[in-house]
Amino acid sequence: MTSLTPRRVLAVVLLLIAFITLAASRAFPILDDVSGVAKSAIAVAGAACVLVGVWLWVRKTPDQP
Repeated sequence: MTSLTPRRVLAVVLLLIAFITLAASRAFPILDDVSGVAKSAIAVAGAACVLVGVWLWVRKTPDQP
């Protein structure tokens, strides 16, 4: 079984942040007062967190086969 390395911990944190930002952008009615640009920025930040989190999770270190 693979141990939980610091980069995998960071990946999990980024994936949680992405889930929270994307869920919050849809769930909270307080965001109705926020401009469309800010909503788009929140969605882009969440998507970037997903991409970086997945990349960190699947990335192999040099000592792995």
